[in-house]
Amino acid sequence: MGSDNLFDDVNLSVAEEIITYAQLISKEGFTKGTWGNISVFHGEYIYITPSGQPYDKLSLEDICVLRKNGNVVYAKNKPSSESAMHIKIYESRNDVKAILHTHPIYSTIVSITLSSIPPIVEDAVMILGETLHVSEYALPGTVELAQNAVAALSNNHCVFLKNHGLVTVGENLQEAFVATQVAEKTAQIYIESLKLGNLSTIPHEHATKLREKYLQSYRQK
Repeated sequence: MGSDNLFDDVNLSVAEEIITYAQLISKEGFTKGTWGNISVFHGEYIYITPSGQPYDKLSLEDICVLRKNGNVVYAKNKPSSESAMHIKIYESRNDVKAILHTHPIYSTIVSITLSSIPPIVEDAVMILGETLHVSEYALPGTVELAQNAVAALSNNHCVFLKNHGLVTVGENLQEAFVATQVAEKTAQIYIESLKLGNLSTIPHEHATKLREKYLQSYRQK
């Protein structure tokens, strides 16, 4: 793959998909301005959005390409400042092929005020995991943030970054995007439920079965 003419047909399709989902998360209000980032691990390479560029201005040539060790294969502009976090997640999770980092309002409130969300609704348990964790704080773009995110993510499909935002993962961008939608909805439900009190949770044995059902059969359909 040469740096002057990177985009063959397969690479082009990956770049197109990233731009499509960048526009979707912007339309949903999950991020504002140039904040947030998206990546796909395809073949031997990580395709990731550039740093400091609005999603509605992205072109195919703006999508950066890295090796899994972080070395730049192609970049018209500087790759996302959170590249280290994306790389660390791909290193730790063989099942993850796509990552979305966004700043939705309720998810960010969770990241500021809570340490976790317990199993409260079935779709969240199935798609995201039983208990959804908030990572320890670290400065954006640092290796420490990447390590904290991986530790709090564990085997789940989302993690709230302390005083920062939300990261969701999936076997493809569609799954990661749905995880973002469900995480934000769950964050809102939990915050509103705390105001009312008398909160109920799904029993551990049921939550385990729901999660297993999604991973083993439901997500394949």
